[in-house]
Amino acid sequence: MNRRGCLRRAGAVAAGLVAPGAAFAASGASITLAAWQVLPAEKNALQQATAAFTRSTGIGVKIEIIADKYMDVMRSRFAGRITPDVFYLDSHEAPILIRSGVLLPLDAYIGQPNDFYPQFLDAFRGDDHQLYGLPKDYSTLALYINTGLLTQAGFSLAEVPAEEDALMDFARRLQARLPRGVAAMILEKDLARHLAAIESYGQPVIDARGDARLVGNAGALTYLDAFVRGRKAGYVLSPKDDLGADSPGAAFGAGKTVLMMEGNWVLSALRQDYPEVRFVTREMPRVNGRPNTMAFVVGYAVPRFAKNPRGGIRFAQFMTREAMKDWSRGSGTLPSRSGVQAEMAASQDAALAAHIAGARYATVWSRGTSLPVLNTNFGNQFQAALNGSIPVAVALRRAEQASNREIERQR
Repeated sequence: MNRRGCLRRAGAVAAGLVAPGAAFAASGASITLAAWQVLPAEKNALQQATAAFTRSTGIGVKIEIIADKYMDVMRSRFAGRITPDVFYLDSHEAPILIRSGVLLPLDAYIGQPNDFYPQFLDAFRGDDHQLYGLPKDYSTLALYINTGLLTQAGFSLAEVPAEEDALMDFARRLQARLPRGVAAMILEKDLARHLAAIESYGQPVIDARGDARLVGNAGALTYLDAFVRGRKAGYVLSPKDDLGADSPGAAFGAGKTVLMMEGNWVLSALRQDYPEVRFVTREMPRVNGRPNTMAFVVGYAVPRFAKNPRGGIRFAQFMTREAMKDWSRGSGTLPSRSGVQAEMAASQDAALAAHIAGARYATVWSRGTSLPVLNTNFGNQFQAALNGSIPVAVALRRAEQASNREIERQR
């Protein structure tokens, strides 16, 4: 049985064990929260938030950190009907669990829904339009510019273009003035970095039927081919494969690149581990004349067969209402409520401004149940194109075909 079928079976059993009306009949003295491995700042903020929740409600919280293969572990627990009472759920993983029927709807518990960025809520809605996750925070991509290296190369910030095509040409000219071992720009291959730009040309990567659609998007092909040509010419490099860095942030912090398109999760490490690096952030370059960035949204979800669903829902409410400001301030994450964001604006790191500005128009990393399949195949084939093994057009065709074969098998 494939994983979707396994989850459907688990959902059916759960529906029999916990009827919708009975799910809130009683609450125990404690709940279990499942979360993935987090940075120290987030760990401390979570401990403070759970302590505040216990003081407010009398409900204790056991935090269970799943350090490796988080969603694989969660799927196995859903299949075995052994779940936490509330758990972290990434927007791109949400559709499979929602469609499987293993989550409780949360519309009645959100409070001031218009205060959330609307696309963040949509990422946790099912085909029935019900809400199955409460967005807790988000990250967006922004353009990071090492101002020290830029100045040494004889360029000013005013010369850095705001359009993607022009930025790629600028990177080519910049590379000629950089020392050996320093890249003008670094690149990650994942679809999560490129989905918004690809869809800026009007063709969705997943169609209404749930099939992958990469072929036939001429603008996206040109956009991706620019990176392939840039890598071949040496002005767009991979942080890991070409520069030997563990992550884009490590390459940027070590002074190995001038331009980096990265999420706000990198900021704390840059501030702490590379305090001497001078940099600014800007909104992501426009593609096809349109502003674009990706949003990676995390929500709280409650399993249908949680031992204490009422307590789990109360925790999700608390963290996305009264505790959101303290959580965001302590963890360094961005609040999913625009009202909370406005309250925090004056006290936030100036480098976050570009990330926050992108929230209005960000494309959420979520495209139904087919996205995980497409993500894997896109990454494999685009890497082959970046390596020069195949043309980009061939890579897109192969990624689409392989994805659709797998999507069809999972139906």
